[in-house]
Amino acid sequence: MADADAVTVALHHMETAAIHGFASKSMFVAGLCILIYDHILTFPDEVEYIWKRNWSVVSTMFVLNRYITPFVLAVDLYDKGGLPNYIPKSFCVGWYYGESVWNLLCFGFVHAIVALRVRAIWGRPRWLSITLSVLFATYFLTTTVVVYALQIKVVHTVEYNPLYRICLATISPHLWTCWLPALVFETFVFVLTVIKAREHSKANFDTPILRILVRDGVVYFVIICACSVFNMLIWIVAPPSLVALSKYFVLAVVPTMGARLVLNLRGSRREDLMPTAGRSTTEDSRGFEMQAKGGRPGKPLPGERFVFASFRAERRSMMRSKIRLFMSEHI
Repeated sequence: MADADAVTVALHHMETAAIHGFASKSMFVAGLCILIYDHILTFPDEVEYIWKRNWSVVSTMFVLNRYITPFVLAVDLYDKGGLPNYIPKSFCVGWYYGESVWNLLCFGFVHAIVALRVRAIWGRPRWLSITLSVLFATYFLTTTVVVYALQIKVVHTVEYNPLYRICLATISPHLWTCWLPALVFETFVFVLTVIKAREHSKANFDTPILRILVRDGVVYFVIICACSVFNMLIWIVAPPSLVALSKYFVLAVVPTMGARLVLNLRGSRREDLMPTAGRSTTEDSRGFEMQAKGGRPGKPLPGERFVFASFRAERRSMMRSKIRLFMSEHI
């Protein structure tokens, strides 16, 4: 009787693991479809705003994220999709570390792009550059140390499982903590974005570039926080068989979001430089006001014109030029 109960329990666990595995694979495929579809959708913009422009650090991060991530996910799909009949332990262990390296770099690239955008919104003050650099380095190093310290403890459990035909490993119960440094960094960057957006709103300072910077900053924060919290909750409360439910989906969504951040911003620069109603944006932004002594508004008397430059508009023009220059050099 006891043996029958044990077999029943074992079969139930196997059935549950199979269901969880199917759910994880479905999320994996959904994320991969989002990545590939967006890549196809934005490829013309990529050619226009990346390959035809001067190369920069952001261009390098964009291309690496854009083309290495699909390769990593393809290997993961081969491994975690249960396709191979056998995988050597050496490959399982090597990919266990290699995949983690790319996860760290992939998220680091996107966070660096967001930090550069916030620096541009604030006009590149030295104190902010130092603060963001220190916080980014702290986030990246802390996450790296946490991930590898926890991985080293369980690397001996990595092996190919012939029943499920995938590489499996024991998951540390503290692995969720690796998401905390990124969450703190993202929150700080988001607060800076909100502060500057509020200042610009009060000053009636609005350009296509700033609209994109603020809008995408808010959307990015919501998505990246949702992904981080999703991973944390899965790794804290869900059974080990669901650990991959969020992992690969997030790895597909975050680079997609990072690509959109770069392409949307570079597209907005073109919009910001386009003339409006027969005048250039430079002329519009200067905001010269024509008045006439003794004349009606809009109809000054000949020889009695006075031109007054709006200092607020002039300041907006200088700010726009500064942001545009920064974008052309760095983003």
